[in-house]
Amino acid sequence: MLLSLFAFLGLVRGFDIASLPAPAGSQPGASAAERQALHALVQDVSKGAAAIESERLFQVGKDVPWVAIAKRIDNLARQRGAGSVALPGADPGKKLAQAWRGRDGRGVLVAMVPSPTGGTVAYFAVQFKDGR
Repeated sequence: MLLSLFAFLGLVRGFDIASLPAPAGSQPGASAAERQALHALVQDVSKGAAAIESERLFQVGKDVPWVAIAKRIDNLARQRGAGSVALPGADPGKKLAQAWRGRDGRGVLVAMVPSPTGGTVAYFAVQFKDGR
């Protein structure tokens, strides 16, 4: 808890995904197939430039749009000094993923795999491989 608070305040290196609020109305967890699909999406959009260090997975209903999830994390990431990252394999509207990077080369990548009932959302703590 204390580490999450320090990370939230920017007093530790990296981006603590535990301090990020879960999407509204979500339930924690995902199936193995959903988790695998989210990992594949990260590799696809980052083209291998982001290594996953940890993750948080959620199930959301179809009343929770991707844009609301991404905007909420965007606001929080920017408050913490992280900047938006242009993902090389991004295809807005089709590949639901967005990333933010701190000065130490670590960041958060948020992704969603939609389903007929809503979707599965992941918060990934990542290390960008170029190290900048």
